[in-house]
Amino acid sequence: MSKVTVERYSIQSRGKQLSYDLHRSDRTTLEISVHPDGRVAVTAPHDTDLEKIEEKLRKRSSWVERNIREVNLLPQTQSPRQWVSGETHRYLGRQYRLKVAVGPQTSVKLKGAFFYVSVPDKTDVNAIRKAMEAWYRKHAQPRFEQRLSLCLRASKPFLGIDQVDLVIRKMKSRWGSCTPTGRIVLNLDLIKAPIQCIDYIIMHELCHLAVMNHSAKFWNLLSKCMPDWEKRRKALARVEI
Repeated sequence: MSKVTVERYSIQSRGKQLSYDLHRSDRTTLEISVHPDGRVAVTAPHDTDLEKIEEKLRKRSSWVERNIREVNLLPQTQSPRQWVSGETHRYLGRQYRLKVAVGPQTSVKLKGAFFYVSVPDKTDVNAIRKAMEAWYRKHAQPRFEQRLSLCLRASKPFLGIDQVDLVIRKMKSRWGSCTPTGRIVLNLDLIKAPIQCIDYIIMHELCHLAVMNHSAKFWNLLSKCMPDWEKRRKALARVEI
């Protein structure tokens, strides 16, 4: 079995400090990868000089930075919500205006260019927020399941995965994540993004079930499963929630 040792180092590259985990093993080649949590890892043979490793890391610093930006692709939030009539809210990439009215029961309806929200007290912003989140969750579940099914079908020749568990929750720092056990977690706010962006996040996480980092192997796999992923990622970067 290959013996692996791990050390932590930092270098200055392109005017920034770049920290990385150095894994020394019995392998014969050097590999640089970026993990889903943003950690940079270098795997190198035991006898490779540190100077040579860091020279290679500096040469690939642009690639490393691009991949760090990828894993740190965060939802862009607007100014704090007031939950009053006239505010803009999104659903599947389109903008809708909020119209709040007083009614005996709490309800949310999407009609035309508006979200119509009825609550007993128009000043109860917490009730309005909860009603909207409940509406988003109700509509996100079937939509995400549908897109997941389509992505699984498209990626089957490359990933060989038939099904995965899907969890939806509010997340501040990510659009999605996955676990080694085969579970995919999607941010509830992803339902506000266009379908092409939803599919990108799902396919991205499906590929992570096969390759749990952002190495060249991962990007090559994603390109096979979704050739236009870069276009979709750029579109997602413009989405505000």
